[in-house]
Amino acid sequence: MADVAEPVGQEPAATEAGQNPATGETFDAAYVKTLRAEAAKHRVEAQEAKRKVAEYEQAQLTEAQKLQAQVAAAQDAAKTAQDGLRRAKAEAALAREAAKVGIDFGLLSRLVDIEYDAEGQPVGVAEAVTKVLKDYPQLKAGPEPVAMGVTNPSRPPGKLTMADVAKMTPEEVNARWGEVQAAMTAKG
Repeated sequence: MADVAEPVGQEPAATEAGQNPATGETFDAAYVKTLRAEAAKHRVEAQEAKRKVAEYEQAQLTEAQKLQAQVAAAQDAAKTAQDGLRRAKAEAALAREAAKVGIDFGLLSRLVDIEYDAEGQPVGVAEAVTKVLKDYPQLKAGPEPVAMGVTNPSRPPGKLTMADVAKMTPEEVNARWGEVQAAMTAKG
């Protein structure tokens, strides 16, 4: 018989009688059958373990992606909130300046560019308002005439009550901010 080379990486094939050509040993058919069944069982278990590892890795990847999405959403929400707070602070500062100089807040907010410091606080609002008034002096009108009601003569002329303030538009409140503050202080 000629020597036949076995393919590399494979065990020598056992014959039907259970003979190992590499060593020349002979095994009975029942023993060979048990070995083959055991090898098949191990192959199935190995495939199942590989499948479970792949599922676990996929689940972990999915959880990581979910967490990344949650982090991104939280960062977006925080940025939106910070931007809103920054705008609100700027509008409040501009409204104070508009009330001080007696200019309509809506008009002034369109003409003033507000700058912010490193913490997001508005800076230079008064200077910006002064510059706008210098460029557009017609914006600063004289004091608004005070409407006096004939039905309430006991009240000093021009003094506001909280009821008067409640009926005013935001523009009127801004235009008469000093009087509104006095009314609010008198109430408290």
